[in-house]
Amino acid sequence: MTGSDVMLRVSGLVKEFHGAGPGHRAARTTRAVDGVSFEIRQGQTLGLVGESGSGKSTVARCIVRLLRPTSGTVEFRGHDLASLGKRQLRGVRRDLQMVFQDPYASLDPRLTVNEIVAEPLRIHGRYRRGGTRRVRELLDMVGLRPEHANRYPHEFSGGQRQRIGIARALALEPRLLVLDEPVSALDVSIQAQVINLLRELQERLGLTYLFIAHDLDVVRHISDHVAVMRRGRIVENTDRQRLFDDPQHPYTQALLSAVPIKDPSQRGTKQRIVLDDQD
Repeated sequence: MTGSDVMLRVSGLVKEFHGAGPGHRAARTTRAVDGVSFEIRQGQTLGLVGESGSGKSTVARCIVRLLRPTSGTVEFRGHDLASLGKRQLRGVRRDLQMVFQDPYASLDPRLTVNEIVAEPLRIHGRYRRGGTRRVRELLDMVGLRPEHANRYPHEFSGGQRQRIGIARALALEPRLLVLDEPVSALDVSIQAQVINLLRELQERLGLTYLFIAHDLDVVRHISDHVAVMRRGRIVENTDRQRLFDDPQHPYTQALLSAVPIKDPSQRGTKQRIVLDDQD
């Protein structure tokens, strides 16, 4: 993909971690992300999937610069995020936000919902005029009531807490959301509600998503393209329908064969995997 409609371009991304070896052995280097490259067009969703430990969340943290990449580039709207200093990065982050996996651990239990959602507005100097009204608008946008603003995270269910996290991520009107397994900690019925909310917000606000998950059924319902990771590398990257209809890499085929299906007699038949699809 080329052209001005590419919102995010990741090229040759590498992230290494260094730690001491056991006993008195020399330090050991672990390469968690090994040459990852992909692009996301404006208004679309790339699903990044793979088993635990494949490097998905490390990629997400490198993109939003919670981690500094060892090498490679992360180009977001003309800026190489991997090379920006803290002051420059702060300005870019208005357009790039993240929703975390655990909707309880990512919210400060000492703050009210109003304070949590307003925090990005305060940091970027946008709360003084109409800040309270903006918080109410954001809560309404994610399906929460105005009176929820004065409560604390422990007073909400997991699905409601994730809606609070989404509201906080939307406060600065970002262009791209990095969603790091945003529904994996939720019950199946609540997962569907949050996925539907994300799809509605994308259509309404013109958002672009990097959606990270290990559940291929979830990815199928929200993604335009899917990239499959294994051991720090992308082994397959194609459009959603092609990946589910005709997966090319053996690892992708193995992931698909593990997806629950309605008719057990179809198990092992990769061309006939049955999944609900709202499209």
